[in-house]
Amino acid sequence: MSTADRLLTPGWWPTKGSESRDRYVGSTACAACHAQKVETQKITPMAHAAMPANAEMFAKSGNTSPLTFRAGSYNYEIAQSTASSTYSASDGTESVTAPLDWVFGSGHFGQTYVYQQKGTFYESNLSYYPAIHALDFTTGHQRSAPATLAKALGEPQNPDTIRACFGCHTTVATTSNRFEPSQATGGITCESCHGPGAQHVAAMTLNEGNQTSSFMLNPASLNPSDSVDFCGACHRTSLDVIQMGIRGVFTARFPAYRLEASRCWGSDGDSRVTCVACHDPHQPLVTDVASYDKNCLSCHVLSAASKPAKDHPGAACPVAQKDCVSCHMRKYNIPEMHADFTDHKIAVHKRGDSFQE
Repeated sequence: MSTADRLLTPGWWPTKGSESRDRYVGSTACAACHAQKVETQKITPMAHAAMPANAEMFAKSGNTSPLTFRAGSYNYEIAQSTASSTYSASDGTESVTAPLDWVFGSGHFGQTYVYQQKGTFYESNLSYYPAIHALDFTTGHQRSAPATLAKALGEPQNPDTIRACFGCHTTVATTSNRFEPSQATGGITCESCHGPGAQHVAAMTLNEGNQTSSFMLNPASLNPSDSVDFCGACHRTSLDVIQMGIRGVFTARFPAYRLEASRCWGSDGDSRVTCVACHDPHQPLVTDVASYDKNCLSCHVLSAASKPAKDHPGAACPVAQKDCVSCHMRKYNIPEMHADFTDHKIAVHKRGDSFQE
């Protein structure tokens, strides 16, 4: 299903925003019983998906000096002080400046700035890319100097778009279907995925744990298609990408969509081939390719002498028995983003092959 359709169905779903604010308790309450998961989740990229644009944030990302950029006749600067962070552009005669409100992105691939003017949210025309340690045009924005100084800083975002951005990068920006970004918690926390926890915490406090299954959603209980759509609420489901009309190497940014394009996925999916089968959202992303071999071998037999069976329908790889993803989940560079993305369409690649739709 598309995420838009999911949000119309009963029950909890990421970014839905229909629950009231008093039903949320925050991660500190969750830590009373789930301390280890809360602590490790705090250091994941998702936990830092958005942060207030303050001096502390810039210091953590290593950007303590002003960031500058030139596009045509415009000079840009992002500067920080103990009081505020500002974003400005000048044509040499006049200048425009806006105080930054939020920084979106953990900094793994990049960080984009969000600010307000006259009640409208804007996305900055420039983003910071750690691979080049510099500013460049934001993905999806025109890659040239703006026509006027008034349009130099950023693009206005319509209410639905900016609400969706906050829904995927922060926690409880929308409650009771009311968008209140000033009340948001930066980053993805427990209740972003499991739903509001007040009833669950109350029941556990009263030792009524056996009655809490309906109070919180455990994504691990979802069937394969729903599980991938669940993560796709922010990382884009297959239908989301199709409806967006995005094609080519840019779709490598959407792992849920690409995963379902794999032959391994089949027609109805497989619990061994879902996002959470390989990635624990409570732990930092594992980058050691060998660590994923066990996931591949949960479906594939190890040697050519072993015949595929019902529980291991995948044939043995004739080339190697380790580091599977280094060949079958290639990385592709997206120049505009100055980053390589792992393509989650599991496939057999031949030397010289281009990106496979």
